[in-house]
Amino acid sequence: MEHIIEKYERATGTPIMEQDHFGDMFNEMAMLRQETLRLELGIQRYLGDDINCLQYEDLTKLEEELEKSVAKVRDRQNELVQQQMDNLQRKERILEDENSNLSNWEQRAVLEFQQAAVEANKPVQHQLMDHFSFFEDQPASTLLQLAAPVLPHLHPYLQLAQPNIHHSPEP
Repeated sequence: MEHIIEKYERATGTPIMEQDHFGDMFNEMAMLRQETLRLELGIQRYLGDDINCLQYEDLTKLEEELEKSVAKVRDRQNELVQQQMDNLQRKERILEDENSNLSNWEQRAVLEFQQAAVEANKPVQHQLMDHFSFFEDQPASTLLQLAAPVLPHLHPYLQLAQPNIHHSPEP
């Protein structure tokens, strides 16, 4: 049997432990089982499952530990809420800036449109000024109020043979 084990060790390159190593492994497994059991009991106590066997002092200590844990949880929650609020405030500032930029862009577009409309109307105003040259000293707004654009070939006039219908006597 030892010959087969040696052959296996050489083929795989992994030594098989000797008899005294099995005792060390057994002791280590027993120690790990005890540690696992202790941790499981600790978890049960934190969950409130196995507290009937605890004394008053142990319960007080457990309560203090739980209060510290709750304080840490609340601190972390507050930290996360603060981070979310900071992110939302940053997004709010970004949206306000974007809204302001869009509003400014819209106002510029309206002004450009109005200026283009004024520029388009300037030739008509100059034609009126040329047509009514005796009103040159008055502002253009009064010109537009005083006279509608009347072209020379559309002047109304009366002929001597026609009666004036505006001044006719009432029946």
